[in-house]
Amino acid sequence: MNASAGTGLRQASTPLLASQLDIDGICNVLAGKIRGNPVAISLFQERIPPDYTGMKVDPCQILRHAMDDGKIVYFDRTHQDCLHGAYITGVHEGTEQIRSGRLLTDYLPAYQPGAAHQFNSGRYILPQGAIIGAGAAPLDKVPAGIRIDSIVVVCTPFWAGQIAAVRSVEDGVQPSAAAGSSFCSDMYATPWYEENVVLTPGDMGGRMNNKLKPEEMFVVIPARWANNLVKLLGGALDVKGIYEATRPPDSIYWVRKAKKHERAAELQAQAAPDRDSSAKLAREKYGLTISMPWDEEALATIARAPKFVRKFAVGNVEDFAEEKSYPLVTAAVVKEQADSVGMGKWLAMLKKT
Repeated sequence: MNASAGTGLRQASTPLLASQLDIDGICNVLAGKIRGNPVAISLFQERIPPDYTGMKVDPCQILRHAMDDGKIVYFDRTHQDCLHGAYITGVHEGTEQIRSGRLLTDYLPAYQPGAAHQFNSGRYILPQGAIIGAGAAPLDKVPAGIRIDSIVVVCTPFWAGQIAAVRSVEDGVQPSAAAGSSFCSDMYATPWYEENVVLTPGDMGGRMNNKLKPEEMFVVIPARWANNLVKLLGGALDVKGIYEATRPPDSIYWVRKAKKHERAAELQAQAAPDRDSSAKLAREKYGLTISMPWDEEALATIARAPKFVRKFAVGNVEDFAEEKSYPLVTAAVVKEQADSVGMGKWLAMLKKT
């Protein structure tokens, strides 16, 4: 265990070998929900493995090169282009301006001296010399024998909120949230000391270096909790059951549900036995009940979703179509509804399956 000088803080994280993680399962359940590759972050304490290529970039920027470019890269004291990030990760002693916190007060006057110093000390930085560098690799390309400290993903807040529950589902501990600190603190220091998931928008530098869009944010997952992703995102979930269990008796939901049942019955009654209809197609080919006309492309799109969300998805799309006064649910309507709730990327991924 490494201690941060003068603070009593000690490393709490437990790096794991790739063989201890369900790499294929994790990558599969994250597909379509995150940008690029899930990235394995490894903190090197004694030597830089030969499979990693040094990059003279900001320490947080190695994430982007693994995430978007599929590269296996590292930074260290020599291969870095940001003294602040190098100081936070303990590979460089920094300058007096950085160590004291004046880097913030000199250029961001909203910071008070005490707050600025806090963000550059204690649990926000790794002890000097605790590591000699850090590597980033696509999760499914981590070289043999390399221990993984954490997995970092970039995604929308919708998926971040679900992914960040990866520890909560096991022991009830909620993720740490970050604001005001350097993204290097969020990605390297917090998991080191707390072994907790970090949900963070990142600071300006972290976002710029990793080219985040306004609708994207980071989730940092210590390796210890990562296997929970498989059940969390890929396990059976009765979405409709959960929703209905929380509706009070006088909820408008029950009124809408009753009307949908009536319309669905009418559609079935109107369908001639010797002629195909969207209601018949939905029921016989896709196992779905619809209450308004759909075209087959739209039905096929919903049918690609996991079985446990299909009925709920049908209801949501029909509610959306009704609000928009669309007489027919087409694939374009399904896409428009998905985009309206931040699910467009996931829908596009389903179409490729």
